[in-house]
Amino acid sequence: MWNPDKYLENLYEKNRPKFKFDVRHMDEYTRWRDGLREIFARDLGGFPKPEVDLSPTVVEEREYPDYLMQRVVYAGDVDLPIPAYLLKPKNASGKLPAVVACHGHGYGSREIVGLNPDGTDNTGEPSYQKNFALELMRKGFIVIVPELLGFGDRRLKEDLDKEPNESSCHMISTYLLMMGKTMAGFRVNDVMRSIDYLETREDVDPDRIGTMGISGGGLVCSFAAALDTRIKAAVVSGYTNTFKDSVMSVFHCVDNFIPGVVNHAEMPDIIGLIAPRPLLVESGSDDPIFPIDATREAYEKIRAIYRFLDAEDKIDSDFFQGEHEISGRKAYDWLVKWL
Repeated sequence: MWNPDKYLENLYEKNRPKFKFDVRHMDEYTRWRDGLREIFARDLGGFPKPEVDLSPTVVEEREYPDYLMQRVVYAGDVDLPIPAYLLKPKNASGKLPAVVACHGHGYGSREIVGLNPDGTDNTGEPSYQKNFALELMRKGFIVIVPELLGFGDRRLKEDLDKEPNESSCHMISTYLLMMGKTMAGFRVNDVMRSIDYLETREDVDPDRIGTMGISGGGLVCSFAAALDTRIKAAVVSGYTNTFKDSVMSVFHCVDNFIPGVVNHAEMPDIIGLIAPRPLLVESGSDDPIFPIDATREAYEKIRAIYRFLDAEDKIDSDFFQGEHEISGRKAYDWLVKWL
């Protein structure tokens, strides 16, 4: 009888997010959009202001029958290098569209480019992430896959000898929280710096850059697209929901948490900042950590923002029979269509 369940429920229900979407005119929309972007960036803890140039360096190159793979490293900030895989279709010419692919929890960037944790080719069945970076490359995109902070080669030194799927999420996230920063903010910065790098390449069309991510990578790609308008189209897989029904109700890694964010907006409002740029939401019917009913509810709220902007043709969904995994049934062609 002394449990706090009701108290917590009331705490959320009585909350009135300042930037809940409720606009009737374009001037109201502009104030809503600009105000939410500003305060959401602040909620994320802001972003590093790099004091160093990108200074990209190719540290590895491989050739496959239909594509080329590079391992490139560029600066996120002082003492914060970002290694990434870059995939390019063979026999491609001119400036190509590009996609920043954001991996979810697992062993990092190698998991979505067809490699094992030790860097050897994975000839077995792919994980829940379905090698989606490779699938995008086969659709004609240059694909960059940054190693998101806390995974793979960007784990803390003390974690590098642990199992590949063991991340440094907890220690880095809590450290950053004590500094008034968030893991989500730093990972969004990983995407922004990756776009900075893509813009330096002569084979990339800077006006045709998109992003796709799943799970924690869905958080990263959706938040990055909400804030960075250089991203022209997005696919968010296994993430779109409400904070209340996902990270606040189901056990999630601490890297999902952003202090005070629900005082300002719920997840659909934030993802709605992507409008009117093309957005595809995909989610499995049996996803245990991002419940499908809340995903459908969130999707309708986001679609209302697109409707207000007369851009309903630029939002779509793929609610498929499956669990917490990539579908791809619509996603790859969606990005081809818009990029």
